[in-house]
Amino acid sequence: MIKKVWNIYVNATKSVCIKEDNKVNYLELILMYLIILIVSAFLVFYKSEKFIEDSKILAMLLSLFSGLMYSVLLKIPDKLSKLETIERVTEEKNSELKSRIEANTLNNRTFNYLKNFSFTLSYSIVVAIFCIFFVIVSSFFPSLLNFHLSTVSFDYVNYDIILTFKVTLTILYRFFFVFFMFQFLYFITKSVIYLTDFTLYEFNNLK
Repeated sequence: MIKKVWNIYVNATKSVCIKEDNKVNYLELILMYLIILIVSAFLVFYKSEKFIEDSKILAMLLSLFSGLMYSVLLKIPDKLSKLETIERVTEEKNSELKSRIEANTLNNRTFNYLKNFSFTLSYSIVVAIFCIFFVIVSSFFPSLLNFHLSTVSFDYVNYDIILTFKVTLTILYRFFFVFFMFQFLYFITKSVIYLTDFTLYEFNNLK
């Protein structure tokens, strides 16, 4: 399962990095991750008291949104099955050859839009599930969200291993929680952009 989730992530990042002209551009992805890392670290140390007021509402919203996204994702195979493959013609039949090439180009662009939308939306659903898992864990261990880091003071003479472990675990938990939440927002935004581009492309090619 871990390998399949990793493949979903790789396909989603490729969809972001590879442009329409098949050129690879990692700049957007690198900047996005740098911003997410900085903001996540800032929020963890800025919200040193109670981290989230009501995580159950967040879990409900993510569950509802994941179901809606999954229903949209199920429509992709039907759309792909309607794309016809166009054989390349070697004979010089000007009008027929031109129409076949145009149809082939339209199919390729439609396929690319649907592929990018499908990959980014799939990873958005996976990240939403991760966030729901974080909320479930916090329901069993509420101190992960309610623990006040501002009250912690380390005594290097009487070193408390249990307290250090608790603080480290709380910081890591909050950091990855926020990190995945921002990842979800980024990739769901990219999927909406791809869907909008595909819709505009279809409208522009209506005859």
